[in-house]
Amino acid sequence: MKMIAAVDSRWGLGKSGELLTSIPDDMRFFREKTRDRVLVMGRKTLESFPNGKPLPGRLNIVISRAKELRIPGVIVCRSIDELLELIADFSSDDVMVIGGAAVYHQLLPYCDAAFITKMQFDGNADVFLDDLDELGSWSAAEESEIFDYEGLKYSFVEYKNSDLRAIGFSGLSSHMADYFRLKKAVEFELIDFGGHSDDCEKAYRSELLALLEAFFRPLGNGFSGADVESFLTEREALADSLENYLRRAKLIASAEDVAALGEKYDPGKELTRKTVLLDKETYPPFARKISE
Repeated sequence: MKMIAAVDSRWGLGKSGELLTSIPDDMRFFREKTRDRVLVMGRKTLESFPNGKPLPGRLNIVISRAKELRIPGVIVCRSIDELLELIADFSSDDVMVIGGAAVYHQLLPYCDAAFITKMQFDGNADVFLDDLDELGSWSAAEESEIFDYEGLKYSFVEYKNSDLRAIGFSGLSSHMADYFRLKKAVEFELIDFGGHSDDCEKAYRSELLALLEAFFRPLGNGFSGADVESFLTEREALADSLENYLRRAKLIASAEDVAALGEKYDPGKELTRKTVLLDKETYPPFARKISE
């Protein structure tokens, strides 16, 4: 996996729970590198985001010892060991560590690359990243020119790790971040039962609403440490991936899942159908209408 951080001249990360400074170019760099990725962070890092909410367009994983903690849109892992078991389902290039200091330190041996914004000033930091220039296994592979923002000089450096501690990524859930994309729409054929079966129609609409909720609000109620523990306990017996586990529980859903529902309730396409196209704006009124 990878990691990304911005540091001062002493490899300082922050002070009093805040970033040392904010550089627009660095923020753009962060967005580009983390977009459509699986992000790993500590709880304090999550709480530092606007309104303490997970970053949109990514799968956010938070490490916290609170077993029953639920955060909308977030997977919570209780330990580094549990995290390493869980993320083995993903692809190496999809996972990005974004802080804080303790999480960086513990996961550094498992990262093959680090994207570091090096700022040429001393921010009197009280939390620090390991100095990659002093670690024998890490070396700078690529460095940008030196930029200037309001007198503050900085550069982007990509480091490589020559002594990687392997996790054994399987890629079984390599598309997990796709469920969290910002711009999403789904097209499907809405079945009209025409009074043929009230019970069947109620069951269909209930399942449809659950899938649409999972599609537009993946992990809407969160996935706690207890949930992760249950999945990891069952995974070997299930011989299945996290992605399929969450899909079966209707915690995430794809457009294909929504389309397949029509085949389940009307396999011969004998009932009347109407094509519906929903996005994040049109979904709520549609959901209210069919739940009446």
